[in-house]
Amino acid sequence: MCKSSSLVFVLLFAFLFRLETPSWRLVGIILVITAGVVLMVSTETQFNATGMIEVLTASALGGLRWSLLQILLEKESMGMSNPFATLFWLAPVMGLTLATCSIIFDGWGNVFGNEIFFGTLGRTMNTMGAIMLPGLLAFCMNVTEFGLLQRTSVVTLWVVLSLLSSMPFSDGPYG
Repeated sequence: MCKSSSLVFVLLFAFLFRLETPSWRLVGIILVITAGVVLMVSTETQFNATGMIEVLTASALGGLRWSLLQILLEKESMGMSNPFATLFWLAPVMGLTLATCSIIFDGWGNVFGNEIFFGTLGRTMNTMGAIMLPGLLAFCMNVTEFGLLQRTSVVTLWVVLSLLSSMPFSDGPYG
């Protein structure tokens, strides 16, 4: 339920960084969408204060990230004229961050030394396929999101993502 707060944080940062002109109409639209998502999931929740703080922090940082990315994409002097150029510069930083967190929390010895994932050539190929296919889909999703962000605004992007994630077939990263 707290995940629906992402739209509010995106709108807040869009107003803060002057990416959007503040208007009551826009605030009303975001609040109606957020209220709809909250009502949809309100009967499925169990309250956990730590989880709520973590999700609200992630939502706030996500809104900040997308707003800063829009500012970056608008500066043509930085060479971020298309989504692939943006990924070229941002992907190594994101990959290094994820690799560092993976080493700290998972321990690569536990993963790479596990017979279930890398015991035989067949298991290794299966594991690599299970990594590569979602990676390719995530790459395509990022290119699409960056392209949409470059052509519209951070608020439009998140409204589209929120509406898609509330569809009954969605179990993706925004669902």
